[in-house]
Amino acid sequence: MNNITGPPVEGDNFYGREPEIDYAWGRISTGNNLILPSPRRVGKTSFALKLLDIAKREGWDTISINLERITSEQAFIERFVEELRKLSWWDQASTQIINFLSLFKQLKPSFKYGDVEMELSWEENKIDIYKQLADILDHRKPTLIFFDELTVLLNVILNADENGKRNVSAFLHWLRSLRIVGRSRIKWIYCSSVGIENFTHQHGISDTMNDISDYRLKSFSHNESIGMLLNLGRSNNLDVTKEIAKDVVGLLDYCLPFFLQIMFDKLNYLVNIENVPIDRKISQYAYAQIITENHFNTWIERIENQYGYQKKYVFALLKLTCQDKSGVSRANLINATTASGLDIDDAEEIVRKLIYMLKNDGYLVEDNGLYRFRSPLLRDFWFERFVR
Repeated sequence: MNNITGPPVEGDNFYGREPEIDYAWGRISTGNNLILPSPRRVGKTSFALKLLDIAKREGWDTISINLERITSEQAFIERFVEELRKLSWWDQASTQIINFLSLFKQLKPSFKYGDVEMELSWEENKIDIYKQLADILDHRKPTLIFFDELTVLLNVILNADENGKRNVSAFLHWLRSLRIVGRSRIKWIYCSSVGIENFTHQHGISDTMNDISDYRLKSFSHNESIGMLLNLGRSNNLDVTKEIAKDVVGLLDYCLPFFLQIMFDKLNYLVNIENVPIDRKISQYAYAQIITENHFNTWIERIENQYGYQKKYVFALLKLTCQDKSGVSRANLINATTASGLDIDDAEEIVRKLIYMLKNDGYLVEDNGLYRFRSPLLRDFWFERFVR
């Protein structure tokens, strides 16, 4: 088992979650689509790729597209068609395909289907493009389609021009129309490191996703986390004892696979590069170094990119919350917001909305009427970065 701290893990490097995989595949195989709205670094992409592997073994066609670097709706169509061409039924839909490609190649000259003599307007013809592409899909063949980083593409569409919100709504309604075709055997998985639920709620288009089931991946249990650390130790010739593994898990408490991986990577570095003895002190030493490093910069960037003008209030709430391990009251969060210049009514409304979003995005949880960081590791990083 390799310790992979960046890309999604596959094959023998995927650890645990057997009951969750069985449950999720049961949902898909009985006709449901899934959205994985769990926080960043829970392992959503790895989980979805595992489901694709199962689908392949069961004889399904599969598609996996990371939308993070898709720069326009046209680029999305081009990439989607490239993947559709690999499926078993593509050549059987010859008439529809010829009609679709005839129109699309005029809109997208870089699309390699012969010479292009003219270029039509995308805006004037995209409704026909989406309709013809929908007509091509063969809903009789079991197919599992995975779109990763969906919200990144939605933000691209949103910010493309003054019609962004309308275009996003139309795009999501088009995806919904594909999912609700009667007796369709095409099933879909969506996930994104930027919350899809928050995005649709923020823009008043939650109805575009109301037909799809949420499945929130949990953090590993303490026993599962200890098992993963011991497995990594055996596979990488590092003498991680059960006591050390328990120490690491006790510090993390909220044990995402990524958190376990970066802790193990730090232990390995300390032992093999800095010659630190591998004893009961090493977990505290590793933890103290990790919270000063850049592993969680993406959690900061997510707020800067997703929360718009409200980001200054988010930072104020989180700066206050990271200073109290037991959590803070809603009243204190409202006070922190009014200190930024808002009147009490506006502060109450903004705090209500931001608590909802921060809980969805995995920053905060509510516990006995108090709000605290879900992850002690993220809380201590936040304290180091913004308070100390």
